Amino acid sequence: MQLDLSKKAQPFHFAVSNRAIFIPRIKLIAKTDPFYFQRVPLDQVREVTVRRLRPYALWLLAALMIPTGLASTIFMMEHALNGTAVGQEISGWPIAVFVCGFLVPFVAKGRLALRIEFNDGSYRWKPPLVVDRRSKDKIRDTMRTILEACRRVGVTVSAESMAALESVSRPRP
Repeated sequence: MQLDLSKKAQPFHFAVSNRAIFIPRIKLIAKTDPFYFQRVPLDQVREVTVRRLRPYALWLLAALMIPTGLASTIFMMEHALNGTAVGQEISGWPIAVFVCGFLVPFVAKGRLALRIEFNDGSYRWKPPLVVDRRSKDKIRDTMRTILEACRRVGVTVSAESMAALESVSRPRP
């Protein structure tokens, strides 16, 4: 399975066979390509889970971004509006931080994470923050495909996983 959301986002690769699950990893020290797949035999995999991520850290980030962006915008524009700014540049960054502070809670809503527990440890994948519905649907479909593939080869899939996927994909009334 492969998930490419954009040219800038790192692609996600994952594989399931009738003998093993192949988990994407990154080497700590590498001369050339640091990416590889860790092979985990199916008899060592304990459970595959998809859970909703708690958005509290992102809400805190948004709560910091809004006043910071607003204060820096006011400070920057004060000199321009008074006519005292002769050679001072006007930047769009403070306004962008302010606006993004309002967008972050909506982006954080309904994020999912994949967790695979096996005998030698665990693997967790948190998809990147995405704004558009098409990318969110791609992530949800990838998670659903991974769960179905794991279920087909006999790996235990938690009961909460499908409930988490369905709660995110419910149509709005």
